[in-house]
Amino acid sequence: MTDIILPLDACLREAASAKAGGRIEVGVDMVYSPSPSPSPAWGEGDNWVIFWVKRMHSLFLRCHFESPPSQRGESCFGKGLACAFVLIILSGLLTLPSISQAVSPEVIQSLTAKLESWDVEESWSEVKEALSKEPKDPQLLELASQIAFHRGDYQESLKLMKLAMEVVGEDDKRRGYALLTEETINVLVPFRRYETPHFVILLDEKQDGILADYLTNALEMTYQIMAQQYGFRPKEKVRVELFPDAKAFYLTSTLSVRDIEITGAVGLTKFNKLQFLSPKALVYGYRWLDAISHEYMHYLIVKLTSNKAPIWFHEGLAKYEETRWRNGPSYLSPLYQTLLARALVDKKLIGFDRMEPSLVQLEKPEDVQLAYAQAASAIEFIIAKAGHERLRAIMKRMANATTRGASEAIQEVLGLQFPEFEEKWREYLASKELKTVDGVVLHRYKVKEGRADEQRLDMEEIKSLVARSRAHLGDRLKERGRISAAVLEYRRAMAETRDSVPIMDRLSSALIDLGRDEEALDILKRVKEISPDHPTPYTQLGQVYLKLKDFKKAREAFEDSIQINPFNPEAHLGMANAYEMLGDQSGATKEREIAKKLGR
Repeated sequence: MTDIILPLDACLREAASAKAGGRIEVGVDMVYSPSPSPSPAWGEGDNWVIFWVKRMHSLFLRCHFESPPSQRGESCFGKGLACAFVLIILSGLLTLPSISQAVSPEVIQSLTAKLESWDVEESWSEVKEALSKEPKDPQLLELASQIAFHRGDYQESLKLMKLAMEVVGEDDKRRGYALLTEETINVLVPFRRYETPHFVILLDEKQDGILADYLTNALEMTYQIMAQQYGFRPKEKVRVELFPDAKAFYLTSTLSVRDIEITGAVGLTKFNKLQFLSPKALVYGYRWLDAISHEYMHYLIVKLTSNKAPIWFHEGLAKYEETRWRNGPSYLSPLYQTLLARALVDKKLIGFDRMEPSLVQLEKPEDVQLAYAQAASAIEFIIAKAGHERLRAIMKRMANATTRGASEAIQEVLGLQFPEFEEKWREYLASKELKTVDGVVLHRYKVKEGRADEQRLDMEEIKSLVARSRAHLGDRLKERGRISAAVLEYRRAMAETRDSVPIMDRLSSALIDLGRDEEALDILKRVKEISPDHPTPYTQLGQVYLKLKDFKKAREAFEDSIQINPFNPEAHLGMANAYEMLGDQSGATKEREIAKKLGR
């Protein structure tokens, strides 16, 4: 280990780039989720940078970055040597120039309040006018930088923050914000810009260009449906940023690999924009179009409540509405039914206060999904008790409240103190008489590390070693063309571990090869029930329905597959065939072009 003294800006830059780039492993209690308020939409004035940099500052007093064993002995940041650095900064010794008093506190307070409620365009006009009178006021320059960032004008934001630092000097907050802005600019440089009637979309064209039409359709459908349901029509086009990999997502959102894999945090609504991770970055993909509709709901809630809604309300309404754009199923999936039923029996419901400041801070994936289920059921309770009109009234009342939260609004609109509301909600939940569903599994959010990683994870999903060995033998037999023998091994594997999705996928594929489509169909329907967010069974379902000449169901199955993993060329080819048989030549041509781009 070697101790190195570095300037603050160098430490911040090296820590961010090295951590995100996977060049080093953290050997102390480092910030796994750099955002102290990593909730997908809110975060008390978006001042996470202060917390993040201050926490880094304290950790850097004795922080050891350890390289992977294979790289130990090389030089520090350039070559990955196991090293550490001590950043000796004594906050008490730092003195800043006095802040100008030319701008009244009322103006600063008004601008800050508008920024926190994402009233960006009005605050931008006001801050420009104020700067025309006081162009070197550091508070105004900082606010103007943050407002420009919220407008998506990152170059202007960086310029204004640098001006502020020239006037008043660098501190943790200013340097941290500048670093975030620089990283955002660098990540977005190669992105292509798409504009729709209500959205501005930025994405990596080389990797994710094939997603643009699907994304446009889902966003515009969500916009229209929610405009009718909630009367919300943003004045400006909503900014959407799609990131190709976990590193780019981390640098611009501060959501780490841990946040993605443990809590399923693949999207973020913050800084007046929607951010999400490409499904290509994950081994099994994910419901990426539902996710972006979910994030739009967070945007809607921020705007309609002036950013004062609590986490349970945010996540509940977003989860409740996320599939409406496609007339999708209720939030109450077999998994959520099972989690809620068990929590009721075991008396282990998660308190709404535990969900603050974000579901990201919950430790187990099961807890995160239970919290989503509870929050969505609470929204369902409000709608069942009082209707959508009063739900909208609750949001309006929150917007006019002096403090963040839903308690006052619920009391005024529903006539219930919050403890009474919670009690009534629990009674409502119990009245549903939810039952557990055998075999249901959590969707795994695993950041992709290569094709071998995908195959390894698939086998690891098979818990029984005996079943795993039989499945492996079945794979080898299938590769040699001995399909009937492979079917026998897969059935033996299933006898060892019921409802194993990887084994059921293998068995149904082999049965389809043998022309035993009805047998395969029964298995695939079961897979769909217990693992509705796994892409493979939908592709196979589509193939079976094509053979059975049920072209509408084939199209629906391939749509589901693409909505989870849009990078599978087989799904696009199947969709093209379904479109063609349904008489949609334009759709068939489009899907074949995508399949060709993907290598088929």
